[in-house]
Amino acid sequence: MGNSPLIADSTNSHARPQPSHLPVADDEDEPPGCSGLHSRTSFLSQDVVNQDIKSVSPTIEEEVVGAGLSEKSEPTPQRVVGKVHWADRLRTLFRPAHPIGPIPGYRASMKAAVMYTPLNICLLFIPVSWALHYTDQNHTLVFVFSALAILPLAALLGLGTEQIALRTSQAVGGLLNATLGNIVEMIIAGIALKECDLALVQSSLLGGLLSNLLLVLGMAFIVGGFRFPQQEFQPMAAQLNSSLMTVSVISLLVPAAFHEYLGDRLGGEEGPLLLQLSRGSAIVLILIYIAYLFFVFYSHNHLFIDVSPSTSKQSSVRSSIHASETGTILPVTDVDAPAPIHFEMVKVNVPVAIAILIGSTALAYLTAENLVSSLNGLVEHTSVSKEWITLIVIPVISNAAEHVTAVVVAHKGKFDLAMNVAVGSCIQIALFVIPVLILVAWGLGKPLTLLFDPIETICLFLSVLIVKFSIEDGKSHWMSGVALIGVYVVIALSFWNYPVANTIQPTDLVCS
Repeated sequence: MGNSPLIADSTNSHARPQPSHLPVADDEDEPPGCSGLHSRTSFLSQDVVNQDIKSVSPTIEEEVVGAGLSEKSEPTPQRVVGKVHWADRLRTLFRPAHPIGPIPGYRASMKAAVMYTPLNICLLFIPVSWALHYTDQNHTLVFVFSALAILPLAALLGLGTEQIALRTSQAVGGLLNATLGNIVEMIIAGIALKECDLALVQSSLLGGLLSNLLLVLGMAFIVGGFRFPQQEFQPMAAQLNSSLMTVSVISLLVPAAFHEYLGDRLGGEEGPLLLQLSRGSAIVLILIYIAYLFFVFYSHNHLFIDVSPSTSKQSSVRSSIHASETGTILPVTDVDAPAPIHFEMVKVNVPVAIAILIGSTALAYLTAENLVSSLNGLVEHTSVSKEWITLIVIPVISNAAEHVTAVVVAHKGKFDLAMNVAVGSCIQIALFVIPVLILVAWGLGKPLTLLFDPIETICLFLSVLIVKFSIEDGKSHWMSGVALIGVYVVIALSFWNYPVANTIQPTDLVCS
């Protein structure tokens, strides 16, 4: 009889159509992670799509609208579909975009960790740096070997985080990478706070912001641009990230303006007022960060769901849309065509990944203590400014994990994840790490404020502006990466011979 059109059977309305052996081909010129389905159907009204789906089969309508329902369930009213939809949206963020490949055993996981990067050879420098430190050797040698020892530890932190993040979506994976990627920076800042080196705390954290915004994101754009002429990511997420970074810069500019224009008028009262302003602002920033997490993971999580044409449901929708465009009715065999399945390759299992995270964090803490203690001696014996080391060198070392992760995922075409790693890390530092350190210093009786070096704050403000112009439309290319790295090099050159200035904190704030 030939291929007859698909007609709903009244006697067996729940019969499931057989899958086709003719997959729907995606456009090869589109990079993965783009909103390919949405861009091709934006000109169609939703009523046309729904009408076409209904004309194909009630069963297909159930699968597309009420995703996750049983095959044999009756057509569900709209109010019930909404409840299932919310539950699915919440679970989708903790569901990987692609199926997980074979899980390696413990021996294979340990071998993969050892062979993960050539930087692992620098693990031998850990005992060397400890020996140099405890025998009171030259501070320059202690700093160099400690810095080299931290590099592989940061890379192993990135490996453990990446393997755990494979079990989640790109939004959750980006948050995990940003959080665990900032561990080394948090350790260095905490050690400096304990030793009352408030300038080191501020410079290292602000240097981390500059490194992620300009160097890490710029390298991700360049590497991704080698494979894809245009990189696309969620524009709403990019605009939100830009707005939050602007908020963080405002929180640093206000204390600087307060100190510049009101410091002389307030006299001895400036210190307590500046502390009140900083601590109050820190609480507000933490609340904004909590609201940001609620926005990402609950109220508007549909904006951060991975866009991937790998599921059969999306193939079914695309087939129906094609039928509505051409005015034809598809046969049964062309409706539920499965798309090619892509598996995420797992290098280490979860227990080994957790062990790597714990061991690397402990070793990084001990090694970072030697790094911080040797910093002042290094500055005394070299012509390099302390600001250049704390603003450029230390953040680049501590951000090694995020740098590698963002570049690797951008090379694979996961541009949303690269954005979450680079810019998401900056948001976490600005809205959570710095405010938490302000409150911790308050509890310890140390006068840490949001009054940063004015030149550093201006550099951060200008960096946020150029990043905002680069990502706010949801598209980028390799030339944007070149511009970001160029700005970072200019900032690094400007701080090479930065003069040693007196503390910018009010004279009545003394750390003890």
